[in-house]
Amino acid sequence: MTDIRGVVLGAIRRPDTDEYLVQRLPGTRDGHHFHRFIGGGIEPGEPSDAALVREFREELGVAVDAGAAVCTVENLFEYDGASHHEFAVVREARFRDGSLYERERFHGNDDGGIEYEAYWRSLAALRTADAPFFPAGVADALASDEHVHVVSPHEADAAAVADALASDEHVHVVSPHEADAANVADADVRD
Repeated sequence: MTDIRGVVLGAIRRPDTDEYLVQRLPGTRDGHHFHRFIGGGIEPGEPSDAALVREFREELGVAVDAGAAVCTVENLFEYDGASHHEFAVVREARFRDGSLYERERFHGNDDGGIEYEAYWRSLAALRTADAPFFPAGVADALASDEHVHVVSPHEADAAAVADALASDEHVHVVSPHEADAANVADADVRD
C-alpha cells in the first residue's frame, strides 16, 4: 500500500441548476472510465482551500474561490495494481469568472500528465452514468444538508451509506476495506 495521501476536490455547482462540474478520467482497464470532482493533492502545510485554488489553476488554468467543506472521505481503493489510501476534503467552489459557467466542456491536465475532459452533470445522472462517480458516497453526501464523513465503502456496503445519508442528522459512516470484510459483518453507522 502507498502512503496515506491528502486530497481536496472542488464541488462547483452551475447556478440555478443541479449540475456539478466533473472530470472524466481513464481507469486502468481499456475503455473504462470514472468521474470525480476536479482537485488533487494537498501539499504538506497547505490548507485544503489553498490547495483547491492551486489545483484548479494548475489543471484548468482558471481561478476559483474555495467555499465550505461539504464532506470528508476516507477513500480506500485499488488503482493500477496497487492499494491506495487517501483522505479527501470535498469543498464547495465557485468560478471567479462567471462566464465560465456558460462553457459546456473544459479540458484539463492533472499533475500525473493525464489529460481529461470535464463537463456538467447532475447528481442523478452521475448515479446512473456508465462511468462510476468516485469516491463512493460523495454524491449522496452533497444531497445532505449536513457535513458528512464517509469511509469509501466496499460495493456491498453502498446501501448502508445511502441509508445513513438519507437521515437529517450528522452521520459518520465506516465501512470495512475488502481485506477486513470477513471480520466485519455490517458497516458501523453512528451519529
